[in-house]
Amino acid sequence: MNEERLRELLREAPLPAAAAAERRSLAVVAGAFAQRQPRKRPALPRLATALAAATLLAALLLSPAGAAVRHWVGDTFTASTPRPEPALAKIPGGGRLLVQSSFGPWVVQPDGSRRLLGDYEEATWSPHGLFVAAVKGRTLSALEPDGTPRWSITAGARIGVPRWSLSGERIAYRAGFDLHVIAGDGTEDRLLAGSTAARTRPDARISPAYVAPDWSPTGANALAYVNGAGRLRIVGSESGSLLAAAPAMHRITWMDWGAGGRRILEASPEALRVRPVWSAGHPSRLALRKAQPLPLSAGATVVDAALAPNRPLVAASITYWKRSGTRSTVVVFGPGKGSRVLLTVPGSLGQVEWSPDGRRLLAAWPGANQWLFLPLGRGKGRAVANILRAFSPGGRPASFPRLAGWCCAATVARRGARGAAPQG
Repeated sequence: MNEERLRELLREAPLPAAAAAERRSLAVVAGAFAQRQPRKRPALPRLATALAAATLLAALLLSPAGAAVRHWVGDTFTASTPRPEPALAKIPGGGRLLVQSSFGPWVVQPDGSRRLLGDYEEATWSPHGLFVAAVKGRTLSALEPDGTPRWSITAGARIGVPRWSLSGERIAYRAGFDLHVIAGDGTEDRLLAGSTAARTRPDARISPAYVAPDWSPTGANALAYVNGAGRLRIVGSESGSLLAAAPAMHRITWMDWGAGGRRILEASPEALRVRPVWSAGHPSRLALRKAQPLPLSAGATVVDAALAPNRPLVAASITYWKRSGTRSTVVVFGPGKGSRVLLTVPGSLGQVEWSPDGRRLLAAWPGANQWLFLPLGRGKGRAVANILRAFSPGGRPASFPRLAGWCCAATVARRGARGAAPQG
């Protein structure tokens, strides 16, 4: 008998008195089970707990404070993104988009078709969308929407942030730290304000050279800008005369003159505020009243914000950076202290842009490679995917495109969406 066969026989051999041990164990278990005292689970405490919870919930929902709770619950659990469409086939609400990509500005028609205008670094609409003002280096050009150039001028310094007046007669732009105004046909280029660079200090405001000027949305030749001393100024573009002035927001990064000319929005990454503009019935009689801060939650970072064209509404893209994860919201602030959350998504949102009629918003969501079209009233939102690919000709690598304006309504004057045809 070999060793392997011996191991096999030992494994199969029964243990001594195994059957007796099994019977004794079963007897002990059966006896313990028979002597146990069964416990009834009290139903009353559970019922009382359920009733108390229901009563508390009802009290919350029916009380004035409960209105805020209902609003928060709705914002948190019902604000969701729609199923994305694979491509932009139609712009909700109509109009045309101006989009700045790594390869230059694109015009997007109402049916979603696109045209690249050329290798320009920045662009802005004329007020009726007949032309586009585009910048490359030290050159400012006026283009037709198909990219055909109409005129160009060359400045002594790098040009940036061109903005076309609602009347179509003037274009404001910065050349280095100087603020210029030029006629819509490319003539009469002149200096409006020189050396608008911020004074450098450890607590200095961000250089106003990066804050775009903004024209009055009433059609008057009044231009708002931030000077090197950190003051918000409104001047007459023809005479250069000062119409109104006030201290600008600390670390201001952009501003927006909208709401029919009655509000100027000042924005920084940490804060938002609206400054009423008072007029005594004449464009030369303006006054900037005390700025009103908009309420932001703790930990909020303002990514972008914009005033509605003709209503006292402010839309903002806000990101919250937390250890549990980053989330972003699109919020609309009313004329008072009320606000409404249109959307909450994970990650970071980008720009927000008002439609020409002020009835919907376009929010960029770079992390998801999407655009989100959000109605303010009833109706479903739309999501469009593959935005990066749509503005990357030939599939070349590119950064997520920037929104430069949603055009056009006859009375609209929006950041990056204002201007008119050269002399017409």
